[in-house]
Amino acid sequence: MKKVILLFTVVLLGITTQVFPQNTIDTVKLNKQYTDVSKDIADLQVKLQDAQSKLPTYQSKAQDATLQSKEVALQSSAQAQKASDGNYDQTQKARNKAKRAANKSADAKDANNNVKDLNNKIKDLSKEISKKQKQQQELQAKITEAKS
Repeated sequence: MKKVILLFTVVLLGITTQVFPQNTIDTVKLNKQYTDVSKDIADLQVKLQDAQSKLPTYQSKAQDATLQSKEVALQSSAQAQKASDGNYDQTQKARNKAKRAANKSADAKDANNNVKDLNNKIKDLSKEISKKQKQQQELQAKITEAKS
């Protein structure tokens, strides 16, 4: 009889020590995941704010580059008309202004591409934050469920 009671007690203790620590371990694991996701969200929000603060500067640079490109293109066109009489110096000036106009046009294109890239980065960061927030809510639900 003593052996049966002792065996029953050992089995009961074995079962309870496996059930309760597992629940605690799951909660600890979920809390760690929740903390990691919260940290990721904070990091992404910092990156998003940084990108959003850079956007007006990039847009301003792109507008300036576009205006400069147009001005230089007009100057190049005017110089080309002057060079149409065949004067070598005028032709050289027209050629140089045309190169400058092409360079300014490339600069404007690059500046506009930078704005597009930054807008895409902002959009991607916003999507990533949304995903992480959803994941955070799911983890919160699991933690609440595990505690009850």
